[in-house]
Amino acid sequence: MLSALTTRASSALTRLPRGLGRLGQCQLCRSWQSQPICAACLTAWRHPSRRCLRCAIDLPHDHPDTVCQACEDQSPEFDRAIVAVDYSGPWPGLLTRLKFQGATALAKPLAQLLAEAVCARRGATSLIVPIPLSKQRLRERGYNQSWLLAKQVGRRLDIPARVDVLERSRHTQRLMNLSAEERLRQIRDAFHVSPRALATLAGQDVAMVDDVMTTGATLNACALALLEAGARSVSAWVVARTPAPTNVRSS
Repeated sequence: MLSALTTRASSALTRLPRGLGRLGQCQLCRSWQSQPICAACLTAWRHPSRRCLRCAIDLPHDHPDTVCQACEDQSPEFDRAIVAVDYSGPWPGLLTRLKFQGATALAKPLAQLLAEAVCARRGATSLIVPIPLSKQRLRERGYNQSWLLAKQVGRRLDIPARVDVLERSRHTQRLMNLSAEERLRQIRDAFHVSPRALATLAGQDVAMVDDVMTTGATLNACALALLEAGARSVSAWVVARTPAPTNVRSS
């Protein structure tokens, strides 16, 4: 009996379509398939949202403009921000696994979401760069999740991605629990362009890739460094954007 079951199971596995030989469970619905997040879940948990064209914060439906008040008052250094999803629902958990728990296989489906969002309004883009980690953080984690995402997005959009353009000048404490003012103090002058990349960067339309955007302080600091080093334009491409508080709509 057991032998017959084993034989039938083995036969079934040999009949799997090519590419499905290594089955796993979807991280959301737990269905068995070949990707860490199934196509159905990628679609089901991606809710359309009206966003500020500059910082990508979600806008109320009755907002009279396409730009939020914060960007009207003080525009970010980057030209536009494009995000795939709000930082809510299952996405914080998935991004935490990618960022801190070694779940690097999640970079591929998350980058797919981002690439699809970018296709709607990416504008001119000739180079993709990840937001860099400090040397200390890179040693602790073993990888830069933003670089994993940037590589995948670059492959999907056929745009070169380089990890050696932006560098972190100094180590900073984790920003996730800091106020907006504390983030600005921590991140000020924390990034620079590698001298080896200056010639390559000149005149480029650059897209910065990161996993999460909250206040935009890190992206702003990186954009300023890129522009001062000769980039023609800079945009921000981010998987998830922290939603605006329900009582205050700003970035």
